[in-house]
Amino acid sequence: MLEHKIDGVIATNTTLSRDGVQGMEHAEETGGLSGGPVREKSTLVIQQLSQRLQGTLPIIGVGGILSGADAVEKVASGASLVQVYSGLIYKGPQLIRDICKALG
Repeated sequence: MLEHKIDGVIATNTTLSRDGVQGMEHAEETGGLSGGPVREKSTLVIQQLSQRLQGTLPIIGVGGILSGADAVEKVASGASLVQVYSGLIYKGPQLIRDICKALG
């Protein structure tokens, strides 16, 4: 990957899959699904990238971070940093404090 001159990898963002939201209101809407429903798949992608990259590039863990524990899970899976968006929308600024405390 270094031959492509990139400085890091953001893993992951949204999915078109509707696994985990079947039967819910708006489940059939088109577009990218984010938040809690992508947490587990995102973590698996982070683990795979971490194994492949062997520390050569930082991995930014994204997807379903709704708590400090979720951020810890991403870092434990190989992320160097985490990025939150949906969690911040649903949990508010307190989420940042919770993440910082959990990663302490």
